[in-house]
Formats: sequence, structure tokens, C-alpha cells
Amino acid sequence: MQLSKPRRSGRRRLALILLLLLGVLAAVLVHTAWPFLTYPRETLTFQVPEPLPPTANGGPLAGVAEVDITPAIGLPKFGYSAWAKNADGFRTRLKARAFYLHGPGQTPLALVQLDLGAGSLPLHYAVAERIAAATDVPARGLSLLVTHTHSGPGQYLGSDFYNTFGANSAGFDPELFGFLSERISEAVIRAYRNRRPARIATGQRDVWGLTRNRSVQAWARNHNLDPEKMGEDDALRAVNPRMTMLRIDLQADDGRFYPAGALTLFSIHGTAIPAFTRPYHADVWHWLGQGLSAGFGDELPWPFVHGAFQATHADNNPAWHPDHRGDLEARRIGKALGDQAGALFERLEGDLAPRLRTAAASRLMDVLELPEEQRHGLCQRAVVGAATMGAANGDEVFPISYLPFLQEGWPRTVFTDGCQAEKQWALSKLQLLMSADTFPHRALLQVLRVNDLVLVPLPWEITLESGNRIRGEVLDTLPAGTDWRVEISSLANGFFGYAVSEAEYGAQYYEGGHTLYGPHTLDFLAAQSARLSEDLMRTGGVDDYPRESRFELLSHHYWPDGDPDRTWSRSWRRPATFHRGEEDSGPYWSWRFVGEPPGDLRLHQPLLRILRSDNRGTLVDDESGDMRLRLIDDDVEGQGLYEVRWYHPSVADEGRFQLEVRAGANAPALISPAFP
Repeated sequence: MQLSKPRRSGRRRLALILLLLLGVLAAVLVHTAWPFLTYPRETLTFQVPEPLPPTANGGPLAGVAEVDITPAIGLPKFGYSAWAKNADGFRTRLKARAFYLHGPGQTPLALVQLDLGAGSLPLHYAVAERIAAATDVPARGLSLLVTHTHSGPGQYLGSDFYNTFGANSAGFDPELFGFLSERISEAVIRAYRNRRPARIATGQRDVWGLTRNRSVQAWARNHNLDPEKMGEDDALRAVNPRMTMLRIDLQADDGRFYPAGALTLFSIHGTAIPAFTRPYHADVWHWLGQGLSAGFGDELPWPFVHGAFQATHADNNPAWHPDHRGDLEARRIGKALGDQAGALFERLEGDLAPRLRTAAASRLMDVLELPEEQRHGLCQRAVVGAATMGAANGDEVFPISYLPFLQEGWPRTVFTDGCQAEKQWALSKLQLLMSADTFPHRALLQVLRVNDLVLVPLPWEITLESGNRIRGEVLDTLPAGTDWRVEISSLANGFFGYAVSEAEYGAQYYEGGHTLYGPHTLDFLAAQSARLSEDLMRTGGVDDYPRESRFELLSHHYWPDGDPDRTWSRSWRRPATFHRGEEDSGPYWSWRFVGEPPGDLRLHQPLLRILRSDNRGTLVDDESGDMRLRLIDDDVEGQGLYEVRWYHPSVADEGRFQLEVRAGANAPALISPAFP
């Protein structure tokens, strides 16, 4: 008997789906096992000494500093996992911006904003250890706060799991870690040395229309709304619109106070720049920070420093125009946020006061060793959900993101009485072959006070609903009589995946699948944050931060080798050429030159600028976000071939210009012929 054509076609489709699933399974198994079988382990040991004694100050002291942390070309990038690409250069620079705050007779704080994908517990230890001899900031008063750009480096984190799966290649890179440790520590030390009498103000404003909830159907379950009826208007409303700012003015040598810096929290995922792109990029955060910083020009006695970092961003994406995601949309959204920050900064001028209360509570917890009464339902070990492999809404990759069980919204419907409940396990029980300590398990929880602002940095990605609930629990612990501003900061000091509500978890969208320790993760975080806040308010400070720590991480070297004793030549290979550009990037001029190989090109130092050919100075440089460096070939007669692009160029009638590739430690400056 012959099978009918529809039945044969249906069986072929089923066989194709099964083959795809088996192919995905085989690829994931190889990718998972290879580093664990072949990579050596790097041992990191830390012993954090006591810092300098706090300086006696009759009034508030503050200091700010900015340091470039753009690493070398060729490193894997963090955030888009296997879909990321090794960095071939930069479009915007990556920064560390440090803010030193010290209320009279109180705990000094160092709040450090980083253009990185996530915090890192070993990085926190390394910085705390380095700054102790040069500052009075204790480890409990140090917090590493991030933008969660998906276009920064990976391979510096505190768990084998995220060093393996967070980027497009596996392994902890000791050279990258050492570079970041040194540069971030330098920022803190400079901020401390720049300290002066200060005036402080905090404030908030709501910003709508620039973010949207990428998983609004999961969010709807929190409020008994019909997920099927959620539309774009709902996605634009289901966000955290609150922009919170700490403004700092410092006293100059003339006795007057001038603006010096600002710290801004906002909830927006660093994903306006999509996967598969190659340059380092701070995403919307570059233009958010620059919008406020650029407004002062040369009128201040010091460089102004604006550090913007994550609040409760986990399900709040940039509201890019459909099919236009990329550089231009990141620029548009970031500039609009920068305008909002500028307006808030100006409004705070009238609130500046010579009053500063600083306090810190830090508690390091190993979730594998917690007694049951402190777990609040947290699972005994981490498990990755299949929905994580399918990628987040808006970042789907065909066909992986559309396969059964990997696609969002495929919760388990049977055998849901285990701790992980509705989660479909990626690779099923094969996950149990990885030991529990492969996953992140040592979490640094903090509650920090700056006047009426209570900052709760957590090493999880916090959704809108989760943030609201944690905020409410912390608010309940605070004394009456003060108009407290409680803000949660995601991914500070480490990375534990996501934290969603139990209702959101049940939908098993990407965020729920990536909630490693089960549906009660939010219960744990809310209870422990409230407990820490209560302890801070009762005692004035909590220091549960072990001074000694040890990490053993699978390692691999990605930082390119260099020859610091050799001098390199540079030469032009292609003159200035104008391009109309692409829809998501805009027009640009380009050049090509041969210079030192990637291992000897220091991207954290000033490199590119456009000069006016009539000796009237610099028109634009690589701090602007309008210049890009790209490696074309890493071996042209033993050197590198590079392309430089200048986006959004000025109109031709403004004059003639020249590109300068600025001198490096081991290569001379290179200046192009005048153009256009």
C-alpha cells in the first residue's frame, strides 16, 4: 500500500525536525565538553588588606574620574553567546567611571560604572585588593555597576559556566582580567585623589517611549491579564520609566562649586547593537553618557564625568524602530536619553546641599551552602532552561529559536513538582554531569546609602516586576520620615542569570529559562535584600565580605601577543573615500593604513582624530562615537591592515580635513593628505 503524499510530507518534516534537534544537541555537547576536557585551570587567590584610615573631613567629600578600558582586538565578546563575533576594533570606547563619596565620619564609597556586560566577583576582589593601599575605600564600600552592553569583552567572569557560554568562545583570559583589574583600580584611585568638598543632590524623572517590554506576554501573567491580548502599546507601558540621578558638584581652587559628575540609573537592555557585529561598542549608553558630558565644553575647571548604568532592565529592551536596529538606532535612543538626563541634571541644581550620608552593607553568600531557612525556596543547584538556547525575544536565530522546546513559551506541563517546576531542562539530565560549582554560586549582595538614595546592587538581571517587589520589601525596612528613593541595579559585581517572578517563570520565556535557581529566586532576593537593608539601618554598616578568597577557572589566552620593545612603521594603503553607507549606519569617509599588529595597538589610548587642515584644531576624535577602527588583516608583511571610518561627517563647505592616527608607544603618528 502506498502512503499518501501528505503523510509522506509530514514524516519528512518530522524527520527534518528530529535531525535538526540532534544536530543542535551534538553541537552543544561538543561545545560544552571541549573546554572542560582540555583547558587548564587558572587559580586566583586574593587577600584584601585594610584600606587607608578614612580622612578626617568636616564636610562631604567627593571625587570623580574616568579611565578607558577598551581592550585589545581579537577577544571574544560577551552577551550574545555563540552568536557573538570576536572584536575587530571599536566603534565607541569602553569606559570605567569612578565616583568617590565620603560623608563625615562615615563609610567611604566607590561606585564604579563600567561599560561591560556583567560584573565579576573575582574582579571585585582584584580591585578591592589593589585600591586598599592607595584609598580609604573598604571592600564593602566598593561596587562595580555595569551597562550590560552586549558588545564588550567576555572571559573575565567568576564562573566556568558564563566564561564558557556567555561569549562566542570559552575560557577565562588572565591577560584581559589583569588589564581590567589595573584600569578599574586606576579609576578608583584617581577619583579618591581628586576628592574635594562637595555638594550633592538626588532626583528622578520618568522617561517614556524609548523602551519596551520584550516579553510582555510573560509580564501580563503577574496581573492576570490575557497574554494573547498584549500589543505594542502594552509593551511600551510595561517598563520601568524611572531615571534616577546623583549629581555631584565640587569646590574648585577659587572657592566656588562647579559641576563635576553625575551617576544615572536607567532600565534599558544594552542590545540596540545586534548580534553578529564585530566592534566593541557601549551601545545606547555611550550617547546617554556623552549627551550630558558634552554640554559643558571647556567651561569647567575639570573634565565632567557622567556614569550611567543599569537599573531593572531584564525584560526592558530599547524601543528601536522595526527592521532598523543598529548604530543609528542606538545613537537616536542614546541621544534622546542623554537629553532627558541633561534636563534632570539642570533641575537638580536647586537641590544641591552640603550634606552627605554614606553607608554600606555587603554580604557574600554561597548559595550552595545556605541553610534551608535562608533559601526562601531557592533551588539547591542551577539548571539552564531550554528557552535560553532559543534566545531572547527579538534576538531569534533561525532555525534554533523556532524549534520545539527551545522556542519561548514551551513550559513543562508534566512532572512540574520538582524545584525547577515548569522549566524544560536544556540537554535534559545531561546537565547533572556538570558539577554544581560550575555555575555561579557565590553572590555578593549589597545595600548602599547616599543620602535619601538607597542603592541595591544585585548580580542578577532583574525584570520590571521583580524590581518592583524587591524595592517594596526594602522600602518596608527603612525608617519613616525620609522620602527614600530605592533603586535596584542589575548585574552588579557578578552574574547569576535572571530573576523573574513566579508567574513569569511559569511562561518559560527566555528570562524564565535563564533563571538558573528556580521559580523562587525572586523570593530569595527580596528577603535577603530586605534583611541586609534592615541590618544596615540598625547597625550603620555590614561587613560580611571575607578578606581571603580563591577561584579556580578554566582558562584560555585570547589577548594577542605583542612586542613592546619593537618600533613599528605606519603607511597609507587607501586614501579618503566617501561612502553613502547603509540604512542602519549612515554615510562615512574611510581610509586604510598598515601599522603595528593588534598585540601592539593600545586601544585604551587616544588613537584617531579628524584635524582641520587650516590648523584650527580637532574637529572630532574617537571619543565621539563617530569614528571606527577595524582590523582587515592581521598579517600584512608582519603588520596589521586597518580601516578607519568617520561617520556622520560634516558638510564639505566647512573646509578641508585630515585624519591623524596618533602616535603610540611604539609607532609614529600618521597624517593623511587633506580631503575632501
